[in-house]
Amino acid sequence: MVLAGPSDLQRTAGRLRAGLRAASDGLSADARALLPGLVVGDTSRVPPDLDEAFRATDMTHLLAVSGSNLSIVLALLVGPPHLAARAERRGLAARLGVPLRLTALLGGVLTLGFVVVCRPEPSVLRAAACGLITLIAIGTGRRRTLLPALAAAVLALLLYDPWLARSYGFLLSVLATGALLTIAPRWSATLRARGVPGRLAEVLAAAAAAQAVCAPVVVVLAARVSLVAIPCNLLAELAVAPATVLGFAALAVGPLAPPLAVGLAWCAGWPVEWLASVARTGAGLPGAGVRWPGSWGGALLLAGVTVVVVSLARRALRHPWLCAVCALLLVVAVVRPAPLVRVITGWPPPDWRMVACDVGQGDALVLAAGEGTAVVVDAGPDPGAVDRCLRDLGIVRIPLIVLTHFFFPLFRSVS
Repeated sequence: MVLAGPSDLQRTAGRLRAGLRAASDGLSADARALLPGLVVGDTSRVPPDLDEAFRATDMTHLLAVSGSNLSIVLALLVGPPHLAARAERRGLAARLGVPLRLTALLGGVLTLGFVVVCRPEPSVLRAAACGLITLIAIGTGRRRTLLPALAAAVLALLLYDPWLARSYGFLLSVLATGALLTIAPRWSATLRARGVPGRLAEVLAAAAAAQAVCAPVVVVLAARVSLVAIPCNLLAELAVAPATVLGFAALAVGPLAPPLAVGLAWCAGWPVEWLASVARTGAGLPGAGVRWPGSWGGALLLAGVTVVVVSLARRALRHPWLCAVCALLLVVAVVRPAPLVRVITGWPPPDWRMVACDVGQGDALVLAAGEGTAVVVDAGPDPGAVDRCLRDLGIVRIPLIVLTHFFFPLFRSVS
């Protein structure tokens, strides 16, 4: 039942989103799919395999418009948060001589436009509420009230829409923001005290803190724990800011100058391609994730394990050689070199002739045809399952594929 048509403001927002999609039409498949998702949360073009790669690496927050998108745009206007209320702030408004209070007002207008264009999703509303309260704190000189600001924003949104209390996306957004305000600064200070460069310490602490508090909730939804989430998110951090800024620029100029929007989208395509490569590469690693009980009991168990790991990590930081050994063991667990796996597990056995891969519903038979070569009969409906099986067997080339029925998943690790 349609109660009313879209308002003029909503039509304008729709034209902006359509302009961004049109500007990204000439990009590669991954960039064309990801750029609208990164900027306005439009994931309609994201293919299932790429979506699964982002889930496996815990990078789906990049496709759900949230506080990170808004903070990047506001930082461009206001400057870095730690300098926002000082004379040496480095935002665009300061370079143009705009007073701090007027800058906060412009930031508020930008935040409201952000909500309209990106639609009032739970994560968008939480980001906007926190952003507005933070701008008020900056404009009045009370920047030390950021944590109460988060609590006030959450309370206001729950009073406005109590059903947000049942939204996992809203919960994850609030937990990640709270971790960045409370845990990340202390972890960053600890890393700097151990000789880690300042910027690297901040990025490491932010990624680790967000992962630590969000992982118990994610495991309820996905029944697995990602071992590559932190490094993949660290690598993605290099491209998020330029892709977001260029994407929003293409969004803004699309209706006025479509050729310029196409050029900006082309520039944004490079960092967006990097994000896709990080997600696909991370998800393709043999030990990218481990299965975990997908229940609240499993979440509590993971929270307990996280507390123990954090306690041990703080002690391990005092011994660089121990940190190096732990990092090496983690790399081995994720990469799982075939010769080492064969020594430890005895799989695959030497001189194997035929293997039936576990691909869930369906069949996948692999017939040995020489060193690193095999003939495959059927592949099952899940490309990831047969891909992992072939990788474990050391298959790098398939000269012949026999299909007995209409199923043909995409092989990623073989040619």
